[in-house]
Amino acid sequence: MSKWFSDKELVGQLNLVKDKMTKNVSSGDLYLNGSLDYLFLSGGKMIRPALLLIGSRFGKQYKKKEIDVINLSTAIETLHLATLLHDDVIDDAKLRRGQESIQSKYSKEYAIYMGDFLLSKCFLLLTELTIPKELAIRLANTVTRICIGEIKQQQNRFNANISIREYFRIVSGKTASLFAISLAAGAYITKCNNEIIKKLIYIGYELGLAFQIIDDLLDYVGDIDVVGKELKSDLLRGNFNTPLILALNSQSIYKDRIKSLIDNGINNSNVDEIIDLVKKSGALEQTKALAFRYHDRALSLLQKLPSNSGNTLLKDLIPNLLERIY
Repeated sequence: MSKWFSDKELVGQLNLVKDKMTKNVSSGDLYLNGSLDYLFLSGGKMIRPALLLIGSRFGKQYKKKEIDVINLSTAIETLHLATLLHDDVIDDAKLRRGQESIQSKYSKEYAIYMGDFLLSKCFLLLTELTIPKELAIRLANTVTRICIGEIKQQQNRFNANISIREYFRIVSGKTASLFAISLAAGAYITKCNNEIIKKLIYIGYELGLAFQIIDDLLDYVGDIDVVGKELKSDLLRGNFNTPLILALNSQSIYKDRIKSLIDNGINNSNVDEIIDLVKKSGALEQTKALAFRYHDRALSLLQKLPSNSGNTLLKDLIPNLLERIY
């Protein structure tokens, strides 16, 4: 976590979120508690609760509402963990954050129920808060968008004709929407004005898209020990992402060969050739440029926000999202 955040107050708040989450999900069942401990052992970047905490600093009641902000941050991260458990079942992922996934270690059925358990804990946390109705609606709509994004991704498996625009619509539901609501939710709690909240939502979307695009790039240039998940797995499952989509829609001489390999069925014998051809097509450079474009948009929007500690923390965080590809 120190790699991403250096502000002592923010790190202290994130530690409170982790402690609150551990206590909140504890149950009377020793086996479930053991699997939850295993889940939390892998840690995480804590980006979404950090965004919420940073967003809260733009409001007038930043200090007064700190406990509520901590609780809401805990709910957001609990929701995120629940979606990861369900994602791993859908994707048959063997690794998560560098260790064996819950679905692989305990079973798919167990991971689904564990994800449902975390969702229920998220909802219970929200009942402890007095939040504006508009924020409650936005939170519910975010969960809806996440689900629809996952559904659309399943519908488009092995779809070599998917456009980058349609793919980004899917990504905006799966990743960017949670970034957006995380950054804005803290501002809601601390009584920020509507104009600032709107700008924070836009910044969150830009950051979420940049984050996902970089994740896509890491499937082609990442190290499994650093990335903490199986590489090539998305491609083998037919979940086509930014580099491949750009290669398929390019004027590259490798475009037809990539399409032919996909049409004949992606498998362990041809996946390396597809990756090599995508690299040769120039799609990785295009992908990196897209990530920088969204990164720059976020920084540009940030200049329109008040100068305060929240602004400073965002300026420090945004470049870190790109450092994963250096």
